[in-house]
Amino acid sequence: MISKYSIQRIMEEARVEEVVGEYVALKKRGANYLGVCPFHNEKTPSFNVSPAKNIYKCFGCGKAGNSVTFLMEYAQLSYVDALRQLAKKYNVEIEETNEEKSKEEIEQQSLTESIFIANGFAQKYFTNFLLNEEAGGIGLAYFKERGFDLATIEKFQLGFAPDGKDIFTRHALANAFQKDILVKAGLVADHDYGMRDFFRNRVMFPIHSINGKVQGFGGRILKKDEKSPKYINTSENEVYQKSKILYGAFFAKQAVRKYDECFLVEGYTDVISLHRAGIENTMASSGTSLTTDQIRMVKRMTQNITMLYDGDAAGIKAALRGTDMILEEGMNVRIVLLPEPEDPDSYVKKVGGEGFLKYIAENKKDVILFKTSLFAKEAANDPIKKSELIREILVSIAKIPDPIQRAVYCKECSQHFDMPEQLVTVEVNKLRRKLANETSEIPQPIITTKEHEEIEKIHSQQVHSFPETQKILEEGIIRLFLEYGDWAIKEEDGSETNITIFLLEELDGIEIEAPHLQAITKLIKEEAEQNNYHNSIFYTSHQNDEIRISALNITAEKYQVSDNWWTKHKIVVPEKKHLFIRDIESTLIRLKQFYNLKQLRIIEAQILECQKQDNSELLMELMSKHIELSKQRKEFAKLLGTIVYRPNT
Repeated sequence: MISKYSIQRIMEEARVEEVVGEYVALKKRGANYLGVCPFHNEKTPSFNVSPAKNIYKCFGCGKAGNSVTFLMEYAQLSYVDALRQLAKKYNVEIEETNEEKSKEEIEQQSLTESIFIANGFAQKYFTNFLLNEEAGGIGLAYFKERGFDLATIEKFQLGFAPDGKDIFTRHALANAFQKDILVKAGLVADHDYGMRDFFRNRVMFPIHSINGKVQGFGGRILKKDEKSPKYINTSENEVYQKSKILYGAFFAKQAVRKYDECFLVEGYTDVISLHRAGIENTMASSGTSLTTDQIRMVKRMTQNITMLYDGDAAGIKAALRGTDMILEEGMNVRIVLLPEPEDPDSYVKKVGGEGFLKYIAENKKDVILFKTSLFAKEAANDPIKKSELIREILVSIAKIPDPIQRAVYCKECSQHFDMPEQLVTVEVNKLRRKLANETSEIPQPIITTKEHEEIEKIHSQQVHSFPETQKILEEGIIRLFLEYGDWAIKEEDGSETNITIFLLEELDGIEIEAPHLQAITKLIKEEAEQNNYHNSIFYTSHQNDEIRISALNITAEKYQVSDNWWTKHKIVVPEKKHLFIRDIESTLIRLKQFYNLKQLRIIEAQILECQKQDNSELLMELMSKHIELSKQRKEFAKLLGTIVYRPNT
């Protein structure tokens, strides 16, 4: 197992903005970075990455984490695998402990991990068979004919599945792979008459996750066989969902971010040939209709998609398929039709990488203008068809979320078809309302003024309720431990006291009661007893989910102090290190003030009960406590500069 020291070193070295930035397009926003959340669908970016805190937080869906949790969630890695990947990236030497995995940890080895391991084993087997077995020569000849050299084969991990009913199956079983894992991975078919290799006598194209793990395979048959499809894919399972995968995404992601553009093609060989020519920002939908999940994968890297297709009728039809979904996601989509009878694979071999890019630059058209030009030719002498095609274009425009972009397209469309711009705009707005009604699952209720006032009243009561206030104040205290726990505070005599110790002493007699803070509070106390005082990284990278999630939610800040205070207004905003004493004092006083008020309410309730029972002795004792608590309350208010109100009973 990885030692605690190594985990701490990895977390200190790993930069969350770099790790997340490999998968999500981030833009600098003040001290932080902002991007489109990779965990839910959103049009307005709300995914914040904080280099200072080394965490991310989405204020849209609430997802929060650090470098490790991001790789676990997004790249589907286990905790240990995520740590190892970060250690490799940041050259941190891993120190292993002699602790053996518990039975529970072994049992937690997930089906997902097992499938990935089986796929990795299969990929190595297929590649080795292609390169080193005589029977793999037919596959090697096919790849060489395509112009793929050894470096390309190794990069894309291409292979060949032998022509035999169970050659791979027997090899995998001999290497201790379980039958049910091989079946669930889609590598083996289990029939009544026995187990059979799923892929046989096919060149193999491994399909990688965005993190580079083999999720599944595409296999192409080489001999013409009317009974067998030309291509087959891994069947759907826990790690392979075809609708969520783009072939080549792992190899293309850095180039896509670099050039801020993704070239989308149809086939495996198109991707490989373009990559070989240096056009690495290329992915493929692998012959399937483009899906929303695939579009959103690209959207995390860039807002710009250019679709490259054959110039024949089938190519044009394919090019237009799915473009409305791209527009609906608020992305820019352009189309390039290659000269007939070329496809991306053949054309890049003919003109080379530079010639191919030049052709794209000269021939790519915005999808709306492409449709407008295409439909104008199709319906030149047919008014009925022309009106149908115009409406189809207006539907596409209506799906664009940006109003300025819609207005520009409305103007272009009106000029092209010689129609009043106002009419086009009115029709687009009608279509938008219709689309909104179609996608609205739950009708919004009409709320009267009286109902609205009642709702506001209830909301106000909830916001200012004791439990909610207590939760916020207790989270504020835990935040102090996380932000300043390894700092020291100077006493009047010149000595230094650790802030964790100082806070624990100040909180003596006050218990943190919020259920979601119990685990992290317990850990803080346990670590302090061992003289271990930590900053937020220790807690936000903790293996315990409850502790880690609490720490991440508490330390995430939605707003940051803008640099404009100085750059534009020449106003110096004090840094946190100069304000931490005030922060600690005010947070502690507010919590103590709250507990004082809570005790006052309890005492007042007891006083009322005593008055009913006519217990004068107890009443005097309670009145004395009430006076003392009221004095304390005034002191707290004076320190905070607030007005004391009489509590409601």
